[in-house]
Amino acid sequence: MNKLTNASFSQLVVQYERLVYTVCFQLVRDAAAAEDLTQETFLSAYLHRETMPAGYERQWLGRIAANKAKDHLQSAWKRRTV
Repeated sequence: MNKLTNASFSQLVVQYERLVYTVCFQLVRDAAAAEDLTQETFLSAYLHRETMPAGYERQWLGRIAANKAKDHLQSAWKRRTV
C-alpha cells in the first residue's frame, strides 16, 4: 500500500477505529481522552502514510495509538507534579 488514496485511508479508519480507540482507552482510562487520541492517531497516520508497512496496517496503527496514549499520560503526569 505505498500509494494510499483518500478512499483507501478512509476504509482503514473505518476498519481500525475501534482497535485504535480500545488501545488508547486501555492506557488512559478516560473516554474523552481516548477519543481525542484516536483522532490524533489517525491524523498522524495520515501525515506519515507513506511509511506504513504493507500488510502491517493493524500493528502500525496500534503502535501509533499506544505511543500517543503514553505521551498523553507522560504529559499529564508532568502537569500534575509541577
